[in-house]
Amino acid sequence: MSISEFFTLDLIPSGEVFFRDHELPDIAVDPKITMKLLGRQTKGREMQILHEYYEPGADTGESMLRHDGEEGGVVVRGTIQLTVGDKVETLSVGDGYYFNSQLPHRFVNNSDGICEIISANSPPTF
Repeated sequence: MSISEFFTLDLIPSGEVFFRDHELPDIAVDPKITMKLLGRQTKGREMQILHEYYEPGADTGESMLRHDGEEGGVVVRGTIQLTVGDKVETLSVGDGYYFNSQLPHRFVNNSDGICEIISANSPPTF
């Protein structure tokens, strides 16, 4: 079980509707990346919403990510280089993405500033 799977387990049902920043667990495993998960304890959750921060030089890894589901997001600060399959694009504030997560993908912050993204994807299944 990965660290992100551990933090997304629905162990305690929650009727919560509102979540404060300090209540959102960081499920990222890289110290240059923060991924705050919204609604971790929401029972029956059908989507995973993340508030992501990529420090300068942050990289999700040379090994491309791949998992079931779909994901999408919008850059709200800075820039991010996103690779999906054989497509590579640098996205800026207001730009977004949406793709099948089974396609190999990777996020890299090549800039000197922080990149902030609001994203959603299908939650992991166990």
